[in-house]
Amino acid sequence: MGLLEVKQLTKKFGDRAVLDNVSFTVDDGEFFVLLGPSGGGKSTILKILCGIESADAGSVILAGKDITRSAPRDRNVGMVFQDYGLYPHMNVTENIAYGLEARNYPKDEVTKRVKDAAERLGLTPLIDRVIVDLSGGEQQRVALARALAKDADMYLFDEPISNLDPKLRAQARRDILMVHRAKKKPTVYVTHDQNEALAISDRIAIIAGGRLQQVGTADELLRKPANVFVAGFLGAPAMNLLPGELKFDSGEYRVNITNSLSIRLPAQWDETLKDYNKPRVILGIPPAAFLAPDVVSEADLHGVPNHIEGEVDFVEPLVSEVVVSFKLQNNFFVSAIFQGVDETALEMGSKLQVGVDSNQFCLFDPDTEQAL
Repeated sequence: MGLLEVKQLTKKFGDRAVLDNVSFTVDDGEFFVLLGPSGGGKSTILKILCGIESADAGSVILAGKDITRSAPRDRNVGMVFQDYGLYPHMNVTENIAYGLEARNYPKDEVTKRVKDAAERLGLTPLIDRVIVDLSGGEQQRVALARALAKDADMYLFDEPISNLDPKLRAQARRDILMVHRAKKKPTVYVTHDQNEALAISDRIAIIAGGRLQQVGTADELLRKPANVFVAGFLGAPAMNLLPGELKFDSGEYRVNITNSLSIRLPAQWDETLKDYNKPRVILGIPPAAFLAPDVVSEADLHGVPNHIEGEVDFVEPLVSEVVVSFKLQNNFFVSAIFQGVDETALEMGSKLQVGVDSNQFCLFDPDTEQAL
């Protein structure tokens, strides 16, 4: 049980189910990220948590109290919106102080909290400036200072840095984590940017089509995706998903992808597959599972049980690694990530033969799209 418990949330707009039986918990002091494509239901969850929207079914328990039907002002929630929700006619001090004054904090306590929050977020020189005279990054810090000044039971962030340029986003992430660590309360952060989610989360919930797809740490989601959607959504590039025919021959399981490509599965899959009883599977190969290539027509892959040969289609050099897309038979394309490889040797149209670490494989049922 977490300090925040979300139980079977359901929400419809007309005949369209925006949320379908969504449940998760967030522990005290945990930074919990809702990640998924636009329109998946992430912001709707946040609106229900803070009371802007009401759920058609389900409940929200915060610190042991059912707040499902509580008014927003009775929930004691700190929230930072995408548009920051600041009052343009007020200055920085007045914006930070507004929520405290609305809750009838003593004047000297308001002054102390505003001063402390402004100092922590570098706003002291701007304290008397009107909001409309501030830059986007400065306005974002004011919104964070307003949340920091408040002693909330839970903090919610709805894509608060999506409007900032890359340099400001990096600083804003640090500011948000500073606020979170200072308060040590459950925090729910919404984003569609997976790099952002992977960088700052304790755990991530993947939301798509109004449904909870999977909850886990970044490593768990990348290494053991629960279904085809998660496997194809996370990662840059994402996991390669290759449909194939499952065969058992000479005491081992294989996945036949094309007439000339048959991938041997390690023995660790034997127990799972013996009761599977279906002729086809989807083989998931993480881009990092490919071994550094020897770019020749007949590579020396002695001792590597699996290898794939294809034609180099695209090469993307990054800071410390190279992303390579290559084409197999039947117009299958796979992406690989290599480190310590000279990208100049990877010519477009050249033949590429690489080994594959089979211990990183994932398997999915093509009918249910769930992981085996």
